[in-house]
Amino acid sequence: MKKLLLLVVVSMAVQIQSYAAISVDQTTHPAVLQNNGYSAQTTDIVNVSKARAQGAPYYTADEVKYKNQNKFVRFWRKLYVYTDPAAEDYSFYHHDTNTVPAYTDL
Repeated sequence: MKKLLLLVVVSMAVQIQSYAAISVDQTTHPAVLQNNGYSAQTTDIVNVSKARAQGAPYYTADEVKYKNQNKFVRFWRKLYVYTDPAAEDYSFYHHDTNTVPAYTDL
């Protein structure tokens, strides 16, 4: 009787765990990633990778604000980024990898 009861409990536990599966969309959601200790930059990289796989454009809120600025502001921002290497130029992970050197590599 004890063996039968143990077998029933183990089989029920296996079935309960099988219903706990989550999808890739749920595990790569920005809120889930940030709650698990990943940075905002990492969540942006994950979202950009997912958008590339689906063939859709994805830009962060900062990049959208930068693109909506007028030409004068963007020029001064590019000049500032050129002189300060630590400044964010919003091109991280949004470029094609070329093996041939170009003037934009400077």
